[in-house]
Amino acid sequence: MKMAKFASKAAAILCAAAVMVPTTAIAVSANTVTGTVLAVAATSAVPDWNVVSITGDQYVANGKSFSFTVNVGSWVKNATYQWQVMPAGSNSWTNISGATSATVKGTMSDAYNLALVRCVVVDTDRNKTEESAVRTLSNIAASAKLGTPVLQSDGYYKIPLGITGLKDNAIASFVPNFTVDTASIDDIDWEYSTKLANDGDQFGFGFFQANKPIDTDGDGKTDKVEKVANSYVLQHTTVTTPTVLGSDKVLGYLYVKPKSGVKTLTIGMSAYNGNPATLTGDNYRGNIVYGMSYTGTTIGASTTSTTVPQNLTVTYSEEFHQMRFTWDKVPNATQYGIAVMLAGKWRVQTSNITTNSYTTPKNMTPGMTYKVAVAAKVNGTWDTAGAIKNAITVTVK
Repeated sequence: MKMAKFASKAAAILCAAAVMVPTTAIAVSANTVTGTVLAVAATSAVPDWNVVSITGDQYVANGKSFSFTVNVGSWVKNATYQWQVMPAGSNSWTNISGATSATVKGTMSDAYNLALVRCVVVDTDRNKTEESAVRTLSNIAASAKLGTPVLQSDGYYKIPLGITGLKDNAIASFVPNFTVDTASIDDIDWEYSTKLANDGDQFGFGFFQANKPIDTDGDGKTDKVEKVANSYVLQHTTVTTPTVLGSDKVLGYLYVKPKSGVKTLTIGMSAYNGNPATLTGDNYRGNIVYGMSYTGTTIGASTTSTTVPQNLTVTYSEEFHQMRFTWDKVPNATQYGIAVMLAGKWRVQTSNITTNSYTTPKNMTPGMTYKVAVAAKVNGTWDTAGAIKNAITVTVK
């Protein structure tokens, strides 16, 4: 199976390293990225800065409260504070009225979405002015969901991981944890979708079983690392160009092969160690934190038959007014057929397709909407009922 290349900013690389072999347990809120902390060396000289940390980037739902706190060094005895905001679409900082303490609070609304926040700190004794690191506010809620498992001819179940609600269908950092009974599976693997609009500049550690650091002698250092049963991690990060999902909004596929005799298998999904899903890159200001929800799936009675083409998607040509349909190959299928709903009845357009794609004739009428189904012929039988259940609606462009 295809394993992707990965990418990460410096902070994300450190985070990824911690995912692989963490030396200490660090809890990270699902809505807040840990603030930057500056280490102060033991010296008699007074450091040439004021700020040592600030609350990280945040996702906050509309109507909920947000809060940022800036911390100054012990050598700053008399500090003044002025919090500032730069709204989305603006290039100017504006003072937040009354926000003149170490902490600023507010109520989230669309006006604050994608706004940048910082604090100007003045050490009045030294007349030293410093602007804190910039943080980003977001109210963008997204959803990651494992779709219906589809049994493959090799005994694996192919499970799509779709993400909806993303800004521009783009994501930079995404670290889901998949939970499944290790004793009930022969293998588990990951493959990126071939239909991504942009892979992004990926760099990272891929897909792996979660690790647990062990300190055997109590000296605070990791002496060995053990695999964590039932826990598997996808480490996805990008640097300057985020990953952009295709029209099907599928990031990739989880492949799970249950052991012989296992009839039902639950697969959970959550944020690994609370790592937030984020969007950052050259075309985005700040580090946008998504409010990500996670939904798993179950291999069992609801599993889709292998005789039904899955992940039916369409691409449009506005120049030629035609469409191209693609779908996953069905094991042992000898032919595919395309049917269109016309005047309330299904009409077969062609039934001699031998690949997993079909391109319509040119010069179709723009604006016309059709319901389209793709069926597969397996062992001499057409599964038309399954095809109709998976039908999609398209409009000529």
